Amino acid sequence: MTENTSREEKELVDRAIDWLRAALPATWSVQRSNRAYAGGNLSDPQTLGDGAIDLVIENRSLVTVLVEAKRSFSPRDVERTFGPQLPRLLRAMTFNTPILVISDWLSPRTCELLTEQGINYLDLTGNALISLDNNPVVVYIRSTGASRAPKPAARGKVGFRGPKAARIVRLLIDVRPPYGVREIAEASGVAVSWVSRLLESLDRDALIERSARGRVESVDIPRLLRRWAETYDVFTTNESQTFLAPHGANQALDHMKDESSVGRLAITGSFAAVRLAPVAAPAMLVVYSDDIDRVSQALGLLAADEGSNVVLLRPYDTVVWDRSVVDDGLRYVAPSQIAIDCQTGNGRMPAEGDALIGWMVERESQWRLPSLASVGSAAKP
Repeated sequence: MTENTSREEKELVDRAIDWLRAALPATWSVQRSNRAYAGGNLSDPQTLGDGAIDLVIENRSLVTVLVEAKRSFSPRDVERTFGPQLPRLLRAMTFNTPILVISDWLSPRTCELLTEQGINYLDLTGNALISLDNNPVVVYIRSTGASRAPKPAARGKVGFRGPKAARIVRLLIDVRPPYGVREIAEASGVAVSWVSRLLESLDRDALIERSARGRVESVDIPRLLRRWAETYDVFTTNESQTFLAPHGANQALDHMKDESSVGRLAITGSFAAVRLAPVAAPAMLVVYSDDIDRVSQALGLLAADEGSNVVLLRPYDTVVWDRSVVDDGLRYVAPSQIAIDCQTGNGRMPAEGDALIGWMVERESQWRLPSLASVGSAAKP
């Protein structure tokens, strides 16, 4: 550890102590521990963290918290720092001392993984989960700070917004790995450099697993969809218009079978999700179309701001047509597109999206392509 790094980590711990003093009752004392814990990194079997903090209640009861302090702590750092050997190490060397991760900022994904590991955390924006049950000391603090990093993204870092990210994310979900950067770039039509940067970001967030040579080996489909949903909205990312079908959404759906002359149509949302993972009878018909005006006229739809039962979407990118399927004379977008659309929709749609994602995980062989070689055979309409 360099002198500068040590100074930065000391500053983090000092600011965390100040935060805890403000959050806990005035009769409590919060201070650096004098107990003998070796410095260093928890991933090193020879060392145990960056010090410790003592919480003392009215000068009587004491609980010591082991500290891991880093300026940056990504989801991948959770895996690297708290590996499979950690529980055994702690039982043997620290007598089940609780752990507290301290950082400038922790992403929602990092907080989620720390919670799953039973690790307490605190960042300087106010994201915190501290749960201690060391009889007779019981502490529970939960607070929410910044959901996005307070500092701007590093130059060259890519995000989830836009068609390029959507094409790659859809491909990762729709096609079973393994595959490399160049293969993904060729199949998605996105530049190799852009694909490489996005995969680095996904790997850092522990949303994909990569081999030593950088090939994608596995994808966490539910969490990748949830991460994408943070920057996507089915009704605002796409151009949307709402309508009333006078005789009901189901009849409008039936009429779509006879309207091949109005251009491409593909069903998403509730009417698409119910085919695969029924939750309740669908009420809102959501359809992608290249020509909203022609479709609305052909189906006899009435423009309506309130009481609508049909939404027509002009796609933000051609990716929505990728790997769509025809069933009983109607075209439906791929399960991954249905899932993201439902997750970011309104009413029952998020619940329908959750049910669909569960179906996707349990029945992967029924919808996921076995390799990139199959992508060409699952063409656009």
